[in-house]
Parts: sequence; C-alpha cells; structure tokens
Amino acid sequence: MRIKYLENKIDPRVQNFNQLIQEKFPKLLREKNPELFLVAGGDGAMLHAIHQNINEGIPFLGKAMGTLNFLMNQFENDTETIQKLLNDKQEISCFSSNAIEVSMNGKKLGEAVNDVILGDKLTNYFSYTISTELGDFDNFEIKGSGICISTVIGSTAFNYNNNGQILPLNSGLLSITGVVSNRYLNDIIPIQEITIQCSGGNIYLSNINSAKFKKDDILTLRKGSEIQLAFLDKGEFLKRRIDIANRYRK
Repeated sequence: MRIKYLENKIDPRVQNFNQLIQEKFPKLLREKNPELFLVAGGDGAMLHAIHQNINEGIPFLGKAMGTLNFLMNQFENDTETIQKLLNDKQEISCFSSNAIEVSMNGKKLGEAVNDVILGDKLTNYFSYTISTELGDFDNFEIKGSGICISTVIGSTAFNYNNNGQILPLNSGLLSITGVVSNRYLNDIIPIQEITIQCSGGNIYLSNINSAKFKKDDILTLRKGSEIQLAFLDKGEFLKRRIDIANRYRK
C-alpha cells in the first residue's frame, strides 16, 4: 500500500513520531500517488488534514496522540504497524461520510467536515428560516442563539454536546439542532439541499469562521465531498460510538 504521511508540525506531542517517520519511513513524506493518508495527533489534527486534502478521495488513517482520539487509532507498535500497512498485511476498515458543501448567494464558501454552525454569542438572538429540498422543513421559522447542522462524523462533537443524536455510520443523514431557541429543533434528515435565511450572526464551517450573515443573504447547504476514515479495529471504534450514544440509558 502506498502511504502519504501528512506531517503534523504544530503539536509537540507528535515530534517523536515525526522523527520516526523521517528516519525509518522517509518515503512516506515523498509519496506522490498515495492510497492512504496517515495522520498523527488528535481529532483536531485529523479534521485539519481532511480539510486540506478533502478532494483526494482516499482514506485517512489516524494515529492517536491527542486527548479524545475519537477518530484515531491506537498503534501497539509504530514501526510494525506501518510496515504491515506498507506490505498489505494490516487489515483496515473504512467508514464513509460526506462533508457539507456551503454556498452564500451562489458563491461557495467551503466544505464542513464536522458541522455548520450558525450564530454568535449565546446572549445574541437571531431569526432563522429553514427550507429543505425534500420538504422536511418548509419555511420553518425559529429564533435563538444559533443552529447546528451536523454530519455523521460531526454528530459526536458539538452536536452531541447540544443534545443532538449520534448518527449511524454510512447513513447519509444530517442532524439539525437549535441552540437556545424558542422552538424545539432536534431533527434527523437525509442529506439534501437546505436553504437558510438569517437576521444576522456568523457562519462557522467545522469551527472556522467563514462568513457573516447580512440581510437578504441566502445560505445553501448540499451534499459535499465523500470522506473515508480508516480504522485498524472496527469493533473498538463501533464500541466507542455505542458507549457515547448510551448517555441517556441506565
């Protein structure tokens, strides 16, 4: 298997792993036609790597060196694991999701891997009007601090903390939740074109401030690029999702 290592030069926790790659597997830094991206660090490093390479169409495999490591893998032995991957002797399982492509007044702003969050400070209050292609929402009006539209991958991030549902893998679904809103909004819908108008506030694509709403602006969300996450232990990853989804069960 041809592997490209997307070197994390920011996180000091990854320094020793970077050195290992440089000394024992330097070809991973030079690979020009990879079949797999290798990322070291935490979930933030993985999301950054996906954002930077979202159009490549190959899986991302993460080595856990962060805090939560929800999207990452534990390597029992770094050298042995990498060598097995290179020799096609390490089994991996891939899960697919889609980013959310976001446009403002017909101009693309970017793609969100985790979620699109609309709003500002919790003390600010905005009016939103939501419509969807398949009719799940038809000029649905809501007022509040914000709205979160989450992907399958992002459903365990801000969406989870906002009491949204954990979405099944490979499901092609979105979670939409209101943030301190006047109407209950906690829905799961198929990925489709969504249009939103708002009285103000910011637009965040996976926590990156991308634009600010102005009067008469129309935000359009639609199915974005496919994302593939690779795991060494499919069962362990699924167990983590089940554990987090069981928060209300006793």
